[in-house]
Amino acid sequence: MQKSKFAVLLVVCLMVLGLSTVVHAQNEVTLTAWSADHLYLQYFESRLPDFQALHPDVTIKFEGVDDSSAPANALNAIAANPDNPGLPDMLGMERAQFGNYMKNGIIAKYFLDLSDLVEADKADYSAGRMAIYTYEGKLYALESQLAASLLYYQPDVFTAAGVDVPTTWEQVINDVGPKLAAKGSAFTFATNDGDWFLMFFDQRGGFVFDADGNFVMGDDTNKPLAIEVATALQKGVQNGTFMVVLGGDVWSGATIPTAYTSGKLAGTVMPDWWATCCLEPDAGPEMSGKWKVALPPTWEGGGHSTLTWGGTGWAVSSASPNAELAKEFLAFAYLGLESQVSKFQQINNFPWYIPAFSDPRVSDLEDPYFSNQHLGEFYGKVAADVPVWYNSPFFPSVKSAFADNLPGLFDGTLTPEQFVDNSIKTTQDAIDFGF
Repeated sequence: MQKSKFAVLLVVCLMVLGLSTVVHAQNEVTLTAWSADHLYLQYFESRLPDFQALHPDVTIKFEGVDDSSAPANALNAIAANPDNPGLPDMLGMERAQFGNYMKNGIIAKYFLDLSDLVEADKADYSAGRMAIYTYEGKLYALESQLAASLLYYQPDVFTAAGVDVPTTWEQVINDVGPKLAAKGSAFTFATNDGDWFLMFFDQRGGFVFDADGNFVMGDDTNKPLAIEVATALQKGVQNGTFMVVLGGDVWSGATIPTAYTSGKLAGTVMPDWWATCCLEPDAGPEMSGKWKVALPPTWEGGGHSTLTWGGTGWAVSSASPNAELAKEFLAFAYLGLESQVSKFQQINNFPWYIPAFSDPRVSDLEDPYFSNQHLGEFYGKVAADVPVWYNSPFFPSVKSAFADNLPGLFDGTLTPEQFVDNSIKTTQDAIDFGF
Protein backbone atom coordinates (compact mmCIF):
# COMPACT_ATOMS: atom_id res chain seq x y z
CA MET A 1 0.00 0.00 0.00
CA GLN A 2 2.80 2.39 0.91
CA LYS A 3 4.56 1.54 -2.36
CA SER A 4 1.40 2.28 -4.35
CA LYS A 5 0.94 5.64 -2.67
CA PHE A 6 4.58 6.47 -3.33
CA ALA A 7 4.26 5.55 -7.03
CA VAL A 8 1.16 7.73 -7.45
CA LEU A 9 2.89 10.61 -5.67
CA LEU A 10 5.95 10.23 -7.89
CA VAL A 11 3.87 10.36 -11.09
CA VAL A 12 2.03 13.46 -9.86
CA CYS A 13 5.32 15.18 -9.02
CA LEU A 14 6.77 14.35 -12.43
CA MET A 15 3.69 15.72 -14.16
CA VAL A 16 3.86 18.93 -12.13
CA LEU A 17 7.53 19.36 -12.89
CA GLY A 18 7.04 18.54 -16.56
CA LEU A 19 9.58 15.73 -16.38
CA SER A 20 7.49 12.83 -17.64
CA THR A 21 9.24 10.81 -20.32
CA VAL A 22 8.74 11.31 -24.04
CA VAL A 23 7.13 7.90 -24.35
CA HIS A 24 4.38 8.65 -21.80
CA ALA A 25 3.90 12.31 -22.68
CA GLN A 26 4.02 11.94 -26.43
CA ASN A 27 2.99 8.81 -28.32
CA GLU A 28 3.17 10.56 -31.66
CA VAL A 29 5.61 13.15 -32.96
CA THR A 30 5.46 15.03 -36.26
CA LEU A 31 8.78 16.41 -37.44
CA THR A 32 8.27 19.44 -39.65
CA ALA A 33 10.63 20.81 -42.31
CA TRP A 34 10.62 23.79 -44.66
CA SER A 35 12.68 23.63 -47.83
CA ALA A 36 13.15 25.44 -51.13
CA ASP A 37 13.76 22.09 -52.85
CA HIS A 38 11.33 19.17 -52.75
CA LEU A 39 14.15 16.67 -53.34
CA TYR A 40 15.45 17.17 -49.80
CA LEU A 41 12.00 16.51 -48.41
CA GLN A 42 11.70 13.44 -50.60
CA TYR A 43 15.01 12.16 -49.23
CA PHE A 44 13.98 12.77 -45.60
CA GLU A 45 10.77 10.82 -46.20
CA SER A 46 12.79 7.90 -47.53
CA ARG A 47 14.91 7.72 -44.36
CA LEU A 48 12.02 7.96 -41.91
CA PRO A 49 11.20 4.20 -41.75
CA ASP A 50 14.75 3.30 -40.69
CA PHE A 51 14.79 6.11 -38.14
CA GLN A 52 11.39 5.01 -36.85
CA ALA A 53 12.82 1.53 -36.21
CA LEU A 54 15.21 3.09 -33.70
CA HIS A 55 12.26 4.56 -31.77
CA PRO A 56 9.65 1.80 -31.39
CA ASP A 57 7.93 3.53 -28.46
CA VAL A 58 6.88 6.63 -30.38
CA THR A 59 5.23 7.08 -33.77
CA ILE A 60 7.21 9.55 -35.87
CA LYS A 61 5.66 11.33 -38.81
CA PHE A 62 7.16 13.81 -41.23
CA GLU A 63 5.58 16.92 -42.67
CA GLY A 64 7.49 18.88 -45.29
CA VAL A 65 6.70 22.23 -46.87
CA ASP A 66 8.22 22.88 -50.31
CA ASP A 67 8.46 26.64 -50.79
CA SER A 68 11.14 28.59 -52.60
CA SER A 69 10.71 31.38 -50.02
CA ALA A 70 11.05 29.09 -46.99
CA PRO A 71 14.18 30.71 -45.46
CA ALA A 72 12.79 34.21 -45.98
CA ASN A 73 9.43 33.17 -44.55
CA ALA A 74 11.15 31.93 -41.40
CA LEU A 75 12.99 35.25 -41.03
CA ASN A 76 9.73 37.12 -41.47
CA ALA A 77 8.12 34.95 -38.81
CA ILE A 78 10.93 35.79 -36.39
CA ALA A 79 10.57 39.50 -37.11
CA ALA A 80 6.80 39.40 -36.68
CA ASN A 81 6.78 37.40 -33.45
CA PRO A 82 10.26 37.07 -31.96
CA ASP A 83 9.03 35.33 -28.81
CA ASN A 84 7.07 32.64 -30.63
CA PRO A 85 7.79 32.64 -34.38
CA GLY A 86 6.40 29.19 -35.05
CA LEU A 87 9.44 27.84 -36.85
CA PRO A 88 9.57 24.30 -38.26
CA ASP A 89 11.66 21.69 -36.49
CA MET A 90 14.13 21.75 -39.39
CA LEU A 91 14.83 24.56 -41.84
CA GLY A 92 16.78 24.30 -45.09
CA MET A 93 18.86 27.43 -45.69
CA GLU A 94 20.56 28.11 -48.99
CA ARG A 95 24.08 29.35 -48.28
CA ALA A 96 23.31 32.97 -49.18
CA GLN A 97 20.29 32.97 -46.88
CA PHE A 98 22.46 31.80 -43.98
CA GLY A 99 24.20 35.19 -44.09
CA ASN A 100 20.89 36.85 -43.21
CA TYR A 101 20.60 34.62 -40.16
CA MET A 102 24.07 35.67 -39.00
CA LYS A 103 22.86 39.26 -38.58
CA ASN A 104 22.25 40.20 -34.94
CA GLY A 105 23.03 36.62 -33.92
CA ILE A 106 19.64 35.33 -35.09
CA ILE A 107 21.08 31.92 -35.90
CA ALA A 108 22.35 31.45 -32.34
CA LYS A 109 19.11 32.70 -30.74
CA TYR A 110 16.74 30.45 -32.63
CA PHE A 111 18.70 27.38 -33.73
CA LEU A 112 20.75 24.62 -32.13
CA ASP A 113 24.52 24.43 -32.14
CA LEU A 114 25.23 21.23 -34.13
CA SER A 115 29.00 21.19 -33.58
CA ASP A 116 28.88 18.08 -31.42
CA LEU A 117 27.45 16.03 -34.29
CA VAL A 118 30.73 16.17 -36.22
CA GLU A 119 33.17 16.57 -33.32
CA ALA A 120 34.31 12.93 -33.27
CA ASP A 121 35.20 12.74 -36.97
CA LYS A 122 35.39 16.37 -38.03
CA ALA A 123 38.48 15.79 -40.18
CA ASP A 124 36.44 13.43 -42.37
CA TYR A 125 34.06 16.19 -43.45
CA SER A 126 34.79 18.94 -45.96
CA ALA A 127 36.01 21.95 -44.00
CA GLY A 128 34.80 24.27 -46.73
CA ARG A 129 31.21 23.08 -46.48
CA MET A 130 31.21 23.53 -42.71
CA ALA A 131 32.76 27.00 -42.95
CA ILE A 132 29.66 28.26 -44.78
CA TYR A 133 27.38 27.54 -41.82
CA THR A 134 29.70 28.47 -38.98
CA TYR A 135 28.92 31.42 -36.71
CA GLU A 136 31.24 32.50 -33.89
CA GLY A 137 33.05 29.19 -34.08
CA LYS A 138 29.92 27.02 -33.89
CA LEU A 139 28.26 24.95 -36.60
CA TYR A 140 24.56 25.72 -37.00
CA ALA A 141 23.59 23.79 -40.14
CA LEU A 142 24.56 20.57 -41.92
CA GLU A 143 25.33 20.84 -45.61
CA SER A 144 23.40 18.80 -48.15
CA GLN A 145 26.10 18.28 -50.78
CA LEU A 146 29.66 19.06 -51.78
CA ALA A 147 28.33 21.20 -54.67
CA ALA A 148 31.27 20.37 -56.94
CA SER A 149 30.68 21.25 -60.59
CA LEU A 150 31.11 19.31 -63.81
CA LEU A 151 30.57 20.10 -67.46
CA TYR A 152 27.27 18.56 -68.60
CA TYR A 153 27.25 18.58 -72.40
CA GLN A 154 25.61 17.19 -75.53
CA PRO A 155 28.21 15.22 -77.54
CA ASP A 156 26.22 15.46 -80.78
CA VAL A 157 26.17 19.25 -80.62
CA PHE A 158 29.91 19.36 -79.98
CA THR A 159 30.56 16.98 -82.88
CA ALA A 160 28.40 19.00 -85.26
CA ALA A 161 30.44 22.11 -84.44
CA GLY A 162 33.72 20.23 -84.78
CA VAL A 163 34.87 20.93 -81.23
CA ASP A 164 36.34 18.78 -78.49
CA VAL A 165 35.71 19.07 -74.78
CA PRO A 166 37.79 22.06 -73.61
CA THR A 167 40.08 21.98 -70.60
CA THR A 168 40.42 25.73 -69.87
CA TRP A 169 38.10 28.73 -69.84
CA GLU A 170 40.46 30.48 -72.19
CA GLN A 171 39.86 27.67 -74.71
CA VAL A 172 36.13 27.96 -74.14
CA ILE A 173 35.96 31.72 -74.70
CA ASN A 174 38.52 32.04 -77.49
CA ASP A 175 37.90 28.87 -79.51
CA VAL A 176 35.19 26.38 -78.54
CA GLY A 177 32.51 28.96 -77.70
CA PRO A 178 32.81 30.94 -80.96
CA LYS A 179 32.78 27.73 -83.03
CA LEU A 180 29.63 26.55 -81.27
CA ALA A 181 28.09 30.01 -81.72
CA ALA A 182 28.77 29.86 -85.44
CA LYS A 183 26.57 26.74 -85.52
CA GLY A 184 23.81 28.40 -83.47
CA SER A 185 24.73 26.98 -80.06
CA ALA A 186 26.03 28.49 -76.83
CA PHE A 187 28.53 26.69 -74.63
CA THR A 188 26.54 27.50 -71.47
CA PHE A 189 24.34 30.24 -70.06
CA ALA A 190 25.07 33.50 -68.26
CA THR A 191 22.65 34.99 -65.77
CA ASN A 192 22.33 37.94 -63.43
CA ASP A 193 22.42 35.87 -60.26
CA GLY A 194 25.31 37.00 -58.07
CA ASP A 195 26.26 33.38 -57.46
CA TRP A 196 26.90 32.92 -61.18
CA PHE A 197 29.77 35.43 -61.19
CA LEU A 198 30.94 34.24 -57.80
CA MET A 199 31.48 30.66 -58.91
CA PHE A 200 33.96 31.73 -61.60
CA PHE A 201 35.68 34.15 -59.21
CA ASP A 202 35.97 31.47 -56.52
CA GLN A 203 37.43 29.01 -59.00
CA ARG A 204 40.05 31.53 -60.10
CA GLY A 205 41.17 31.70 -56.45
CA GLY A 206 39.45 34.89 -55.37
CA PHE A 207 37.81 35.62 -52.02
CA VAL A 208 34.98 38.01 -51.20
CA PHE A 209 35.28 37.49 -47.44
CA ASP A 210 38.13 35.97 -45.48
CA ALA A 211 37.91 33.39 -42.70
CA ASP A 212 37.22 36.13 -40.15
CA GLY A 213 34.38 37.61 -42.18
CA ASN A 214 36.33 40.65 -43.41
CA PHE A 215 35.36 42.03 -46.85
CA VAL A 216 38.52 41.51 -48.91
CA MET A 217 37.33 41.60 -52.52
CA GLY A 218 38.75 45.09 -53.01
CA ASP A 219 42.28 44.33 -51.85
CA ASP A 220 45.37 44.11 -54.04
CA THR A 221 45.05 40.33 -54.44
CA ASN A 222 41.35 39.81 -55.05
CA LYS A 223 40.34 42.88 -57.05
CA PRO A 224 42.64 42.10 -60.03
CA LEU A 225 41.26 38.54 -60.10
CA ALA A 226 37.70 39.87 -60.13
CA ILE A 227 38.50 42.17 -63.05
CA GLU A 228 40.22 39.34 -64.93
CA VAL A 229 37.20 37.08 -64.53
CA ALA A 230 34.73 39.86 -65.42
CA THR A 231 36.74 40.63 -68.56
CA ALA A 232 36.64 37.02 -69.71
CA LEU A 233 32.93 36.62 -69.01
CA GLN A 234 32.06 39.84 -70.83
CA LYS A 235 33.98 38.66 -73.88
CA GLY A 236 32.21 35.30 -73.70
CA VAL A 237 28.80 36.94 -73.70
CA GLN A 238 29.69 39.22 -76.60
CA ASN A 239 31.04 36.44 -78.82
CA GLY A 240 28.14 34.06 -78.17
CA THR A 241 29.94 31.62 -75.86
CA PHE A 242 27.40 32.39 -73.11
CA MET A 243 23.66 32.65 -73.74
CA VAL A 244 22.22 35.36 -71.48
CA VAL A 245 19.16 34.25 -69.50
CA LEU A 246 18.02 36.82 -66.97
CA GLY A 247 16.03 36.62 -63.76
CA GLY A 248 13.68 33.82 -62.82
CA ASP A 249 13.75 32.46 -66.36
CA VAL A 250 16.81 30.47 -65.32
CA TRP A 251 14.78 28.53 -62.78
CA SER A 252 11.25 28.32 -64.09
CA GLY A 253 11.02 29.68 -67.62
CA ALA A 254 10.93 27.86 -70.93
CA THR A 255 14.12 29.42 -72.32
CA ILE A 256 16.65 26.92 -71.00
CA PRO A 257 14.56 23.75 -71.50
CA THR A 258 13.88 24.79 -75.11
CA ALA A 259 17.54 25.64 -75.67
CA TYR A 260 18.59 22.23 -74.38
CA THR A 261 16.22 20.28 -76.58
CA SER A 262 16.85 22.40 -79.68
CA GLY A 263 20.62 22.25 -79.31
CA LYS A 264 20.95 26.00 -78.85
CA LEU A 265 22.47 25.34 -75.44
CA ALA A 266 25.21 22.76 -75.89
CA GLY A 267 26.08 22.33 -72.23
CA THR A 268 26.10 23.65 -68.71
CA VAL A 269 28.83 23.93 -66.08
CA MET A 270 27.03 23.59 -62.77
CA PRO A 271 27.16 21.72 -59.44
CA ASP A 272 25.80 18.26 -58.65
CA TRP A 273 22.36 19.52 -57.59
CA TRP A 274 21.74 21.09 -61.03
CA ALA A 275 21.60 17.68 -62.71
CA THR A 276 18.60 16.50 -60.69
CA CYS A 277 16.83 19.76 -59.89
CA CYS A 278 17.07 21.38 -63.28
CA LEU A 279 18.86 19.72 -66.18
CA GLU A 280 17.05 16.38 -66.27
CA PRO A 281 13.57 17.82 -65.59
CA ASP A 282 14.18 20.64 -68.09
CA ALA A 283 15.63 18.52 -70.88
CA GLY A 284 13.09 15.78 -70.25
CA PRO A 285 13.22 11.98 -70.38
CA GLU A 286 13.49 11.96 -74.17
CA MET A 287 17.04 13.33 -73.86
CA SER A 288 18.24 10.52 -71.60
CA GLY A 289 21.46 9.11 -73.04
CA LYS A 290 22.10 12.22 -75.13
CA TRP A 291 24.18 13.89 -72.43
CA LYS A 292 27.63 13.26 -71.01
CA VAL A 293 29.79 14.76 -68.30
CA ALA A 294 33.40 15.92 -68.31
CA LEU A 295 35.69 17.69 -65.91
CA PRO A 296 34.99 21.44 -65.91
CA PRO A 297 37.33 23.94 -67.56
CA THR A 298 39.93 25.59 -65.33
CA TRP A 299 41.73 28.95 -65.50
CA GLU A 300 45.18 29.06 -67.08
CA GLY A 301 46.26 31.58 -64.46
CA GLY A 302 45.58 29.19 -61.60
CA GLY A 303 42.91 28.48 -59.04
CA HIS A 304 40.82 25.38 -58.45
CA SER A 305 39.89 22.34 -60.52
CA THR A 306 36.17 22.88 -60.09
CA LEU A 307 33.55 25.53 -59.40
CA THR A 308 30.88 25.68 -56.72
CA TRP A 309 27.50 27.34 -56.50
CA GLY A 310 24.99 27.08 -53.71
CA GLY A 311 24.44 24.41 -51.16
CA THR A 312 21.72 24.04 -48.56
CA GLY A 313 22.40 23.71 -44.86
CA TRP A 314 19.80 22.24 -42.52
CA ALA A 315 19.29 23.85 -39.12
CA VAL A 316 17.20 22.75 -36.13
CA SER A 317 14.92 25.13 -34.25
CA SER A 318 15.99 25.38 -30.62
CA ALA A 319 12.49 26.36 -29.44
CA SER A 320 10.85 23.25 -30.83
CA PRO A 321 9.60 20.67 -28.30
CA ASN A 322 10.99 18.11 -30.74
CA ALA A 323 14.38 19.77 -31.06
CA GLU A 324 16.49 16.88 -29.81
CA LEU A 325 14.62 14.31 -31.88
CA ALA A 326 14.90 16.54 -34.96
CA LYS A 327 18.62 16.93 -34.34
CA GLU A 328 19.00 13.19 -34.04
CA PHE A 329 17.02 12.63 -37.24
CA LEU A 330 19.09 15.19 -39.17
CA ALA A 331 22.31 13.51 -38.04
CA PHE A 332 20.88 10.10 -38.93
CA ALA A 333 19.84 11.20 -42.42
CA TYR A 334 22.84 13.37 -43.27
CA LEU A 335 25.98 12.18 -41.50
CA GLY A 336 28.19 9.13 -41.85
CA LEU A 337 29.06 6.91 -44.78
CA GLU A 338 25.73 5.14 -45.28
CA SER A 339 23.63 8.28 -45.24
CA GLN A 340 25.97 10.22 -47.51
CA VAL A 341 26.00 7.36 -50.00
CA SER A 342 22.22 6.99 -49.84
CA LYS A 343 21.67 10.67 -50.51
CA PHE A 344 23.92 10.56 -53.58
CA GLN A 345 22.16 7.47 -54.90
CA GLN A 346 18.74 9.04 -54.47
CA ILE A 347 19.12 12.72 -55.38
CA ASN A 348 22.67 13.09 -56.77
CA ASN A 349 23.97 15.12 -53.81
CA PHE A 350 27.65 14.24 -53.96
CA PRO A 351 28.94 13.50 -50.42
CA TRP A 352 30.88 16.03 -48.38
CA TYR A 353 32.06 13.14 -46.20
CA ILE A 354 35.56 12.43 -47.49
CA PRO A 355 35.57 8.60 -46.99
CA ALA A 356 32.55 8.44 -49.30
CA PHE A 357 34.40 10.04 -52.23
CA SER A 358 35.87 6.73 -53.32
CA ASP A 359 33.18 4.36 -52.06
CA PRO A 360 32.26 2.06 -55.00
CA ARG A 361 28.56 2.77 -54.44
CA VAL A 362 29.39 6.39 -55.25
CA SER A 363 32.21 6.12 -57.78
CA ASP A 364 30.71 3.22 -59.75
CA LEU A 365 27.09 4.36 -59.86
CA GLU A 366 25.97 4.51 -63.50
CA ASP A 367 23.61 7.24 -64.62
CA PRO A 368 21.61 6.36 -67.73
CA TYR A 369 20.76 10.00 -68.37
CA PHE A 370 24.45 10.70 -68.87
CA SER A 371 25.17 7.78 -71.20
CA ASN A 372 25.74 5.39 -68.28
CA GLN A 373 28.81 7.29 -67.15
CA HIS A 374 29.92 7.05 -63.53
CA LEU A 375 29.09 10.54 -62.32
CA GLY A 376 30.52 9.84 -58.87
CA GLU A 377 33.89 9.03 -60.41
CA PHE A 378 33.98 12.44 -62.12
CA TYR A 379 32.87 14.33 -59.03
CA GLY A 380 35.45 12.40 -57.05
CA LYS A 381 38.26 13.65 -59.28
CA VAL A 382 37.60 17.26 -58.26
CA ALA A 383 36.09 16.72 -54.80
CA ALA A 384 39.24 17.51 -52.86
CA ASP A 385 39.62 20.87 -54.60
CA VAL A 386 36.22 22.52 -54.18
CA PRO A 387 36.86 26.20 -53.39
CA VAL A 388 36.58 27.10 -49.71
CA TRP A 389 33.97 29.78 -49.30
CA TYR A 390 33.45 32.01 -46.25
CA ASN A 391 30.07 33.42 -45.28
CA SER A 392 29.19 36.80 -43.81
CA PRO A 393 26.12 38.73 -42.68
CA PHE A 394 26.85 40.88 -45.73
CA PHE A 395 27.03 38.11 -48.29
CA PRO A 396 23.44 38.90 -49.40
CA SER A 397 24.65 42.46 -50.05
CA VAL A 398 27.51 41.44 -52.32
CA LYS A 399 25.31 38.94 -54.10
CA SER A 400 22.76 41.70 -54.79
CA ALA A 401 25.54 44.02 -55.95
CA PHE A 402 26.74 41.47 -58.49
CA ALA A 403 23.19 40.83 -59.66
CA ASP A 404 22.45 44.54 -60.14
CA ASN A 405 25.60 45.11 -62.19
CA LEU A 406 25.80 41.94 -64.28
CA PRO A 407 23.32 43.11 -66.96
CA GLY A 408 25.57 46.14 -67.54
CA LEU A 409 28.59 43.86 -67.83
CA PHE A 410 26.73 41.67 -70.30
CA ASP A 411 25.53 44.45 -72.60
CA GLY A 412 28.77 46.43 -72.43
CA THR A 413 27.42 49.55 -70.71
CA LEU A 414 29.82 48.72 -67.87
CA THR A 415 33.49 47.92 -68.29
CA PRO A 416 34.81 45.01 -66.22
CA GLU A 417 36.57 47.56 -63.99
CA GLN A 418 33.32 49.48 -63.46
CA PHE A 419 31.43 46.26 -62.72
CA VAL A 420 33.93 45.34 -60.01
CA ASP A 421 34.18 48.88 -58.59
CA ASN A 422 30.39 49.22 -58.40
CA SER A 423 30.03 45.86 -56.66
CA ILE A 424 32.75 46.70 -54.14
CA LYS A 425 31.32 50.13 -53.36
CA THR A 426 27.75 48.86 -52.91
CA THR A 427 28.88 46.12 -50.57
CA GLN A 428 31.19 48.40 -48.58
CA ASP A 429 28.36 50.91 -48.17
CA ALA A 430 26.12 48.17 -46.78
CA ILE A 431 28.86 47.16 -44.34
CA ASP A 432 29.51 50.77 -43.28
CA PHE A 433 25.83 51.45 -42.67
CA GLY A 434 25.22 48.04 -41.10
CA PHE A 435 22.44 46.74 -43.33
